[in-house]
Amino acid sequence: MPRKPQPVAVLKANGSRHYSKEQLEQREAGEIKAPAVKSLEPPSYLTGNLADEFRKLSPILIKMGVLTAVDADGLARYLVAKSNYIRASNRLTAAINSGNTREADTWSAIQDRFFRQCRSAGSDLGLTVTGRCALSIPEKYMDERGDAEEDDLFGSDN
Repeated sequence: MPRKPQPVAVLKANGSRHYSKEQLEQREAGEIKAPAVKSLEPPSYLTGNLADEFRKLSPILIKMGVLTAVDADGLARYLVAKSNYIRASNRLTAAINSGNTREADTWSAIQDRFFRQCRSAGSDLGLTVTGRCALSIPEKYMDERGDAEEDDLFGSDN
């Protein structure tokens, strides 16, 4: 099975030499790019904590270049799946603690379903380790972030 075509920006960043400048320009002209945004409001169906979490995550993903005007529902679906996963986990734990194996089996299957939804949506947005490995982070994000944030996390070499 052939690999998925990579965006021209990724090919250039990786130093791909398999394409001429004209081929890269043609591919870039044919790429569909979603409009960038400065901020996004959560969809109306997200309320309370989910809307707050949307407001917390969306600026980070926008800055990384992952979240655009057409992706708000993708982040919302991730948050809904995560919320459902947590609720199913709580019900599973309660069933296990009460010794009800039939109910535990049911909630285990439901928990697994929500976990897969959450992992899939999170991977698309770069919210998992493997999802981030598949993303190409724009140089603009790396320049804005600077070394100060990294120094705070890991200490400076000086």
